[in-house]
Amino acid sequence: MKIIIGSTSIHKINAVRQACQELGIKANIKNVYAPSGQNAQPVGFDETFSGAYARAKFAQANEPDTIAIGIESGIFRISNYDKQITLDIAIIVVLTPCGRCIITTTESIQLPEKYVSIAEQRGFASTTVGSVLAEQCGGDSTDPHSIITKGKLTRTATFVSTLKSAFAQIM
Repeated sequence: MKIIIGSTSIHKINAVRQACQELGIKANIKNVYAPSGQNAQPVGFDETFSGAYARAKFAQANEPDTIAIGIESGIFRISNYDKQITLDIAIIVVLTPCGRCIITTTESIQLPEKYVSIAEQRGFASTTVGSVLAEQCGGDSTDPHSIITKGKLTRTATFVSTLKSAFAQIM
């Protein structure tokens, strides 16, 4: 099987490799830089899905006879009575050479609102909540899951389980 992922993120590339390994899929995995066309910090389903889909379509255009994957993480805001709750969720789009489109989402992690507010004040066009978390708390700006859970859960791990769900739908 040939797979191309629209990303240069080590978290995303390693997740695809690990998901294939765990499912016993023998795959030739490539990656390509693929722009999402979204803000640095996508907000809501539409922006996050659009980013993942754009990445998958870009990857597919480079290698149309392969399975193409786009992954985009975004924040999802919920007003819960008297307070705001913000979740980090990634959307994964898998496009097959025969025209199927599989859409899956990762499990969420709740982001501390004070860091969401700082990122929003700086502007989501250029600032992610992960970058603010890393600046304020230390850690990898591309892995807020690990920062928040003190290494008990990584962004890669959430991608792996979701990719396995997507792959199971096309195998």
